[in-house]
Parts: sequence; C-alpha cells; structure tokens
Amino acid sequence: MANVLKSSFTMFALVLCLSVSAFAQETTGDIEGTVRDPNGAVVPGVVITVRSVQTTGGARPDSTAGFTRDITAGSDGFYRMQQIPPGFYTVSTSVTSGFGEATRNNVEVVTGKSTLVDVSLAVTGSENIVDVTSDDTVAIDPTSNKVQTNITAQAIDLLPKGVNFTTLLQTAPSVRNEPLSGGFQIDGASGSENTFIIDGQEVSNFRTGTLNINNNIPFQIVQEIQVKSGGFEAEFGGATGGVITANTKSGGNDFHGEVGTSFRIAKFQAAPRSFQRLVSVTGLNTVEEIQPRRDGKLVLFLLLR
Repeated sequence: MANVLKSSFTMFALVLCLSVSAFAQETTGDIEGTVRDPNGAVVPGVVITVRSVQTTGGARPDSTAGFTRDITAGSDGFYRMQQIPPGFYTVSTSVTSGFGEATRNNVEVVTGKSTLVDVSLAVTGSENIVDVTSDDTVAIDPTSNKVQTNITAQAIDLLPKGVNFTTLLQTAPSVRNEPLSGGFQIDGASGSENTFIIDGQEVSNFRTGTLNINNNIPFQIVQEIQVKSGGFEAEFGGATGGVITANTKSGGNDFHGEVGTSFRIAKFQAAPRSFQRLVSVTGLNTVEEIQPRRDGKLVLFLLLR
C-alpha cells in the first residue's frame, strides 16, 4: 500500500511540474511606467487605461481588437500592467484632480518584454497627447537579461517570406538555416538543440528535437515570433540552442478572412543534384546517372478567422 501511495504521489508531482512549465511559457508582454506632473513629481492614484488600436489595416485586422484594461498607479506613481497580447495600444489617463488627460498613442507591446511608458500629466483644461514613433522606443530593456529578437506583425507583413513562419526566422541575427544540421542553427547549435513553442505549448519533436511539418504553421495566422538565443529562463533548460516562440492571432467579433497564392517558378530554381543508380540489364550491371527535373510550386490558401 505504501508503495502504491508513493508511486501515485510521484506521478502527481511530475504532472504538476509539467503543468507549471506549460503555463509559464511567454505569450504576452507588459507595460509599465511612472505618472508625473509637469514639474516631475510623482502623482499617485491615477487610473491608466490601455486600449488596443487598429494598425495593420487592409483585410487583416489586429488580433488584439477590443482589448481594454484599467489599472491604478500606486502611492509612488508607478504602475505595471501584465499579460498584454502583442500589438499596438493607446495608454491614457482619466481626468484627475488638478490635472487633465494624458495620452500615448502607438505603444507597441512585444512578447517577453516590458514596454516603458512614462505618463506626464498636463494641468487642468489641457490635454497631453504623444504619438510614439520608432525613435521613441528603448532598444535595450534594462529589466531583462535575455538575448532575444521579436519579429512583430508589422515586420511579418513587410519582410519577404515563404508560406510558413519558419521562413522568417533568419531575420534574427543568430539564426542560420542549415538543412544538414537538423534545420535552423542558433549561435552555432544544431537544429535538434532548439525548443519550438506555439501559443505556450512546446511542439518540438520528442525524438529529433526539430519542428514537425504539421506544426510549421502559415505566417498568415502568426501575430509575433520570438527568438531567444541566450539568457533565457530555467524553464527552457532543455534548449542548448535557442527558444523559438510563435504566437498566433486571436479572433474577434467580426467575420473576416483572406485568400492568397504562393508560387515558385521552376526556371528560377537551382537544378537538383544528380545521382547514380545501379541498373541490371540482361545480367550485366550498369550505372545510370539520374538528373531530377526542376519543379515549380503553386500553393493556394484560404484563411478564415
């Protein structure tokens, strides 16, 4: 009986550990900052509202559409809003005693990073509006020791790519495509030493450690890709190469979709390598050289969300 209880407890502890590891994967980012008055003094108790904005346009709306959350700054004027899906947001304050509204537009949140948004209040009767540009963003996150590259939705739309999301991985400075080393090398490690995660769930092949073809999802449904090459958390200790995370787009209240094609012209492709084959004819063995034909490729896709 004691052995049975011991085995059951061990299995329960193992399942609990795996569950914690699964829920600990990064799929969101944070926004934090300090609320100050025109003189630079902190202002406590201010209500900050974070609201998603539409930025991608066209037939592909932002997957964070409809996201709204409020938080109240502490006694030191500091606030931190966690678990925000990747995308663009507007950070605003309500009217406070003696101060008007303040708004920061086009604030970008990426996976696994804290975006610093300090709010400067204006005096009553006026409004402080700041449009954030790429020059306003901080290149280095001082709160993190991770070495990572985030490929955002805007970058995914603009960069040349293939059909699947892995065709974008080489935009990260540490990634190199090497088919003879198990796929994508990160900082020289083989493809079998990486960890692949989609929406918080590890999808690496349990035997080879590489990414299965069925998990190489189309880039149309990907919101953001994160490539971590160093300094990542202990939960990724099984990765001696890098950690590749893909977060998919979420749905909304409106029905939408897209139709597209992807094609590859055979004449623009390098010729396949020839090979030799042993052929037996009337008892005599001869060697025949085979030159495979170059094929084009046409892919049609229909995406509904």
